[in-house]
Amino acid sequence: MHVQGQEGLDLFTRREFYEAHEYFERAWRETQDDSREFYRVLVHLTGGFFRLTQGRRDAAIKFFDRAHFWLKGFPSPYLGIDTDDLRDQLFDLRQAVSQIMNSKTILETSFPPIQKIIQERFS
Repeated sequence: MHVQGQEGLDLFTRREFYEAHEYFERAWRETQDDSREFYRVLVHLTGGFFRLTQGRRDAAIKFFDRAHFWLKGFPSPYLGIDTDDLRDQLFDLRQAVSQIMNSKTILETSFPPIQKIIQERFS
């Protein structure tokens, strides 16, 4: 995994979404192999969570939809991440954002399963 990507994953698990987004974006720009497009998934995933912290649910939905779209086609696991589980969690997250008004509740209930998937990459 790209050095910027590893730092982004660490920041993501600490809920530092804006900073994680920046690291993933750098990894996306700098990576030339097949993993490049996976960093695009992580850029959108962190962007969506960042928008939730701002209470901008419509913007978060757009980011999560893009992350889900770019995740299609990746085998599971990929870079040590269970992409099948991540895909399912993204779908559930998108549904929660559409139905629940409170962004804080969404972060409290929907972030932990995705965080667990990402953290398992380090075990």
